[in-house]
Amino acid sequence: PTSKRRHFTRVARIAAGWILTCHFGFIISQTRQMSASLFQDYSHYDAPYLEQSSTTAQRQSSQSRSSNLPKWLQDYFDWHVAMRKKYPGDTILTDPNAPGVLIKACAYKCGGLHDRLGGLGWDLYFANQTQRILMIHWCIPAPIEHYLVPNVVDWTLPWSSSLLDERLFSNTTEQHIHCDRAVGDWKGLFDGYTEYMQEEDFWEKNIDLALDRAIHGNYSKHKILRFKVLGVDQRLEQRLLVRHNETDAIAWSDSFPAMFWTLFKPSEGLQHELDETFRHLQISSPFDYAANPFYAIHTRIRHPRGHNGQDIASKIGDKGGPDKYGLSWEEGPTKQFAIGAAQHALECAEKTHMEKHRLYTPSYFFYADSEDLVTYMGNEYEASGVHVRNMTGVEVLHIDRQQQYPPRSYYSAFIDLFVAAQASCIFFGAGNYALLAAKINTRRARECLIRHYPDSSHPMVIRTEFMDCNEKRDLIPTRLEREISDLPEYNPIPVLTSRKKILE
Repeated sequence: PTSKRRHFTRVARIAAGWILTCHFGFIISQTRQMSASLFQDYSHYDAPYLEQSSTTAQRQSSQSRSSNLPKWLQDYFDWHVAMRKKYPGDTILTDPNAPGVLIKACAYKCGGLHDRLGGLGWDLYFANQTQRILMIHWCIPAPIEHYLVPNVVDWTLPWSSSLLDERLFSNTTEQHIHCDRAVGDWKGLFDGYTEYMQEEDFWEKNIDLALDRAIHGNYSKHKILRFKVLGVDQRLEQRLLVRHNETDAIAWSDSFPAMFWTLFKPSEGLQHELDETFRHLQISSPFDYAANPFYAIHTRIRHPRGHNGQDIASKIGDKGGPDKYGLSWEEGPTKQFAIGAAQHALECAEKTHMEKHRLYTPSYFFYADSEDLVTYMGNEYEASGVHVRNMTGVEVLHIDRQQQYPPRSYYSAFIDLFVAAQASCIFFGAGNYALLAAKINTRRARECLIRHYPDSSHPMVIRTEFMDCNEKRDLIPTRLEREISDLPEYNPIPVLTSRKKILE
């Protein structure tokens, strides 16, 4: 009997091993198009269950698990919160048992607010796939904490750490080049690949190669990795669906505002300015869904694509472009063009008001990249319901193109963004700044997002004349105006990262 039991045990073990081998072989054969599982197994980090800890942790856990977030993002946020709690301060960098860190770094030429924050889905995807703690750092125009601070998820670098170069925390852009050099000391997630102004190979092949190197290759040994990808929404939507069968595209779903407000809230100084602005404009407090509708109108004249076929002058003549030195307001073609673009945008908003909310008193918030144009529209069209914030002529600064100003000088870009984020409809022209307001908007402005001026980067809408108001109220520019190639299968076959969950 004993020998029979031993024989049976050996047979059972062999059979079990064969079943597991076949099971994993089948799973691997079914995942040829996956670079890694979206449902990571974080158990090897021994993350504490937040529900069993303090009241504060319970509240943080429930806040991070928004019903509008896909499961993989909810799980990542919970894990991130747990890891920052388990490894406080700079122990996240010094403790050998702590997970690695992935820093979204803006060192030089990072673009505007949409370029920096509109690709948060990509940022979190990279952090999730590499099982690293996402942190965010800006050199210019100043450290991001001057404007945004953590809400539920702590994405900040530990400023007090002796491991971090003090040049990283310069308070003015006069020293940004030193900050740039400090950031360069970190290894890049996409070293060896063209991370800025990417070609097709980057999206189709290089991302997979870089992730494998960070997860399984020699870059997995580096505690800190950095990146600065300017994400393309449609590419993320494609990757999530093709590689992971995830249908939530994030960028243009309710997931984006849930994700954004989980990560961010205004800094104390910015919040004070926002409170004053909302009182001045007589706009309800944020997230008041019962408030009367108002429309946000943005004109981006100084943008290189914001004046198609029209030469415009800067404030200092031929010494520099208007996006860097401001828009000239002398009598002439530049001023006439700017006023014409703003008037056309207002006409689009008035037409929409009559179609959608004619029973309400019209209310329009006008903002632009020219303080002179804002003042003009505020004076000339106040009786038509136009409200503006900046009637004092304070220069509207671009956070990337115009440097060497004190950090508070850039509040304007964030204030206009957060006011527009409460609008019922958003009217926009060139560039993507206003699109970020639509992404974080909580009053369904994504269903009333209307382009009033063509942008040559979007070939499906470019025209030589001003556009008529777009009659398609659910316009999503990055989805409808770009054509991308198919995402090919990824080879070699990747190693599965979540075997425990698969077996369960």
